[in-house]
Amino acid sequence: MSRRFGAGVNTGVDSENSGQVVRTLKEGYWDRTEVVQMADGSLRVRKSSKGDAPPGPWGVSALRREIAYLSNLPRTARCSFPPLLAEWDEAGAPPSVGYEVPFYADHVDAGELARHSRLTQAEVDEFQDALATVLLDEVHVPLSASSPPLSEHVRDVVEHALSALEADPTLAGLIRAETVQLNQRQVAGPRAAFAQIVAEGRTLAALDAEPQVRLHGDCFLENILWLRHELLAASGVPRLLLIDPVSVAGVMRGPPLFDFVKYISYATGELPALRSECVDVAGFDDGQDGYSYRVRLEAAQVAPFQTRDWHTRLRRAFETKYGPAQGGLYCLIDGYFSVAMAVNTSGVQRQARLLKATQDFNAALGHSRCSEQRNVALEPDLGA
Repeated sequence: MSRRFGAGVNTGVDSENSGQVVRTLKEGYWDRTEVVQMADGSLRVRKSSKGDAPPGPWGVSALRREIAYLSNLPRTARCSFPPLLAEWDEAGAPPSVGYEVPFYADHVDAGELARHSRLTQAEVDEFQDALATVLLDEVHVPLSASSPPLSEHVRDVVEHALSALEADPTLAGLIRAETVQLNQRQVAGPRAAFAQIVAEGRTLAALDAEPQVRLHGDCFLENILWLRHELLAASGVPRLLLIDPVSVAGVMRGPPLFDFVKYISYATGELPALRSECVDVAGFDDGQDGYSYRVRLEAAQVAPFQTRDWHTRLRRAFETKYGPAQGGLYCLIDGYFSVAMAVNTSGVQRQARLLKATQDFNAALGHSRCSEQRNVALEPDLGA
């Protein structure tokens, strides 16, 4: 194996350099994140492809994009991300791809802090203010419009995802339906709703007309590290650090709303509820009585996001800089995330994500407001 260390130095890796795995931090869909101890005793975080798992629809390309992102950060954002210490990309079946960054023992991912209610509301507000500065002022630097435009990417991903999901016999009826009853409302089926979005063109055109910036791409609480106030004096490291950039489908530039939507989905508790299947779904047996989707706000996994407000201050900062979010664009992006990730899940979570996407695509068309179909407590205050 050969790796590139630091500033492009090619070095053969032997047992002293490869590091010993201390513990696994995360088993992802197609990658693994581990803490490794080097020969000098220092600790690193290693994120690498899983040779014993299928690559998924994007596979190792996601890791390659993360490496490229971290290697080409603008000056304004370099201190907001851990430095890249090593990277590798070896041919094989499957290829071995990965990178290493420092391990920050005193920093905790904000998702864990939120799920376990470890911060007071004042501390949560302080976190949101710090995130607004880093994300909106340091990461979101203006860029020229992407080529091809983001609307083409969204269209391709959604249509590919719906085709892939259609192979699941439990989902095929919903996807193919022209109209369905969802949460006691008559709406277009997911494919029919998205086809209307494409045919009308207004929302996709509005997406491309938005300001274009460098995005984090996968901006939610688990991808943000935070240092508690009492540890600040002993650390020379920035208090807030962003990790795991680039969306699963490779988006690195686009409208600032792209990052905002992903953040809100977690900060309101909806994404954690989906992951833990704290949702009620119905209708997939025969669809005769219609479909339904509801997040269990009463569930223990969602409750911490009801007792702490992780999003209002960031929303205010976002609106101060960019203006109120357009409801149609918000729901289009939210639906895109939902249907794309449905491909990589199964069971109740997959069903719930597809129903959520159906809601969002209908809302993007203006057939209803999101709050008329979804849990009001999870609904962001969107502009018209």
